[in-house]
Amino acid sequence: MKKLWVLGLMLAAALAGAEGRDDVLGGAAAYWKLGDGGKGALPVLKTVGAIETGLAAEGTGATAGAKVARLKEAYFDAGTGLSAKGSAIMVYLRVRDPKGVWGNALFTKRGSHEMVHFNLFSVDLPNTPGQDIGFELHTETGFVMTSFPVSAIDPTAWHDLVGLYDGKRVQLLCDGKVMAQQPWRGGNITQNEEPVLLGAETDHGKTVRLFTGEMEEAALWPRALSDAELAQVMRKDAIVPGPDIVERYPSPIHYRPAAGRLADTIPFFWWGDYHIFYLRALDKVPWEHIKSQDLVHWQELPTALLSDGAKDGPDGLHMFTGSVSEHDGTFHIWYTGWNPENKEGREKISHATSLDLITWTKHPEDGFFGDGVHYDNSDFRDPYVFWNEAEKKFWMVCCARDAKTKHPVQAVLKSDDDVHWTQSEPLKLDPPLGEGTPECPDVFKINNTWHLIHSPSAGTTDMRYALEVGGPYRVAETASIDTPILYAAKRMFDGKRHIITGWLRDLGGERDGGDMQWGGDQSVPREVYAGPNGMLYFKPVPEAVAVFDKTVATMSSAASNGKSLLQSATPDNYLLDCSVKMDATSVLDLHLRKGEGEKTGYHLILRPGKREAEISGATFTYARTAAFDSAQPVKIQAFVLGSIIECFINDAYAFSCRAYDFRKGTMTLSLSGGNVAVEQCEIRVPSKDGTL
Repeated sequence: MKKLWVLGLMLAAALAGAEGRDDVLGGAAAYWKLGDGGKGALPVLKTVGAIETGLAAEGTGATAGAKVARLKEAYFDAGTGLSAKGSAIMVYLRVRDPKGVWGNALFTKRGSHEMVHFNLFSVDLPNTPGQDIGFELHTETGFVMTSFPVSAIDPTAWHDLVGLYDGKRVQLLCDGKVMAQQPWRGGNITQNEEPVLLGAETDHGKTVRLFTGEMEEAALWPRALSDAELAQVMRKDAIVPGPDIVERYPSPIHYRPAAGRLADTIPFFWWGDYHIFYLRALDKVPWEHIKSQDLVHWQELPTALLSDGAKDGPDGLHMFTGSVSEHDGTFHIWYTGWNPENKEGREKISHATSLDLITWTKHPEDGFFGDGVHYDNSDFRDPYVFWNEAEKKFWMVCCARDAKTKHPVQAVLKSDDDVHWTQSEPLKLDPPLGEGTPECPDVFKINNTWHLIHSPSAGTTDMRYALEVGGPYRVAETASIDTPILYAAKRMFDGKRHIITGWLRDLGGERDGGDMQWGGDQSVPREVYAGPNGMLYFKPVPEAVAVFDKTVATMSSAASNGKSLLQSATPDNYLLDCSVKMDATSVLDLHLRKGEGEKTGYHLILRPGKREAEISGATFTYARTAAFDSAQPVKIQAFVLGSIIECFINDAYAFSCRAYDFRKGTMTLSLSGGNVAVEQCEIRVPSKDGTL
């Protein structure tokens, strides 16, 4: 009798759950049972290609008694009328690829990246191992995509897939687990006239990537369902984070906009305020503007420059890099209008002015292209303006190509008033540049040496030095100021110190092996000072270091002619500050976020005998020359914050990496060979940061 009572309760609960699921699905803007071809549902589905319906669901994860559709390079077409207006959408698809291939469209209203309404898809994304499942959409602030590898699931089983946007984030779920997510305060979703397709997508008017496999159900809501509703749709007790999901850590020292990414920075100091103008990685890239008095807390100010004018005009698409200067009480922005639709030329150096650094007026009559005598009218962009005291003139340096040879150069232009410019001979570079465009140049003087910082080949930010402003600029012993994770770094002077900032690249799919994205988080601002033989040295500004004011662990260790090892549990996010005595035969390995295996976490390795250091993980190694004085202790500071690691050696060398794959673990510091000793090692966190 008791058994019958329990079975009755279980049956009642199952029926209640089924009714709740039916209610949620019944409230969708569209819901199709694909096993019968979506009969009786709206919009009506049209079948294209070989589709069998009414088949019994089979295979791992099959729903008992369910009927499914089998597609062979085929798709369902729901027409063009279905969409979600506003800033929320959720799409659901129950699907199976019996062969585990996962290389086709799934549930889409696409058209192109510039106009995609939504797109749930499978494909082999670049720089990721194997196939991926992704969800993308386009909003009024641009395109956003998130994905997870098929290797994270059983590739031949049935799966419930959900793509969701709620105005604050984009999520991709599978079988009740959040597999990938991306913060995105992107506003309203872009509308298009493309058809909603199940098993195909449109690409610039063509229907492509037809699906082969099985589908059971699909639905679309013009809202974001609650977790409870999602769990009902996916027949789960609750929605839980997937194994790789970690909420983005809000770093106290790294600025990032709420939507899009922070790209090329344009620093400018004025009357006690540190201004950072930056390119925001959105559609029609604008110039954004933030300011701070302490290089830690940033106030967002009105957008400085926006795309406007004719669609095929110089300002009809992107506002790219330039610089800010002041002359006779007027502030000047010289920037790059970048638009391949402009028949006069893709890049045009353009002008805007302001009396308060907030409201800017464009002056299209002042813009210009390469003159065809000194410089070609291509790759003519990224103007940097500074005052040349020796000539009593403004100089503008910009990346360009020689008019005759088409070889990349750093162009020079001269002006008496910061408005009218004469194109002149380029900077002398020894050796000349390679084929990469020398982006985002910055020229400045420390003591008697001129320094040139630029970012050729979209690789690293590099440095050169010269005794005269016109050159020749030679390559320092260590050419790069950091790893390829830091890019497009530029500098400002506050009357006492030079301060540089750039952006730390996002990586595709928020994984360590992902492809390099344009933009990310602002780096820790760094003081710049002169080292020997034309070198520039870099150290974190003390304002950022001071944020980490609470010591949670202190250690030391000594060894002679052997191996020294420290190991400590650490918070997930912290600053490591240590001093290590080592001789030329020693090797130091600082292993951050070490898990159970040696291939977990991240290594900062110092090899004094080889004059080399590197930062590395399972999917990357960034190494370069770094000189050490074995008579002095080596100082190491490592900011380990969310997906960002920035390390500084001897207040001179910076080594940065992304750290998506391992967000927690122990810290070990090992020294082998020679005489070694850890003089002090502290782990600090912010006392005011409740998330630590």
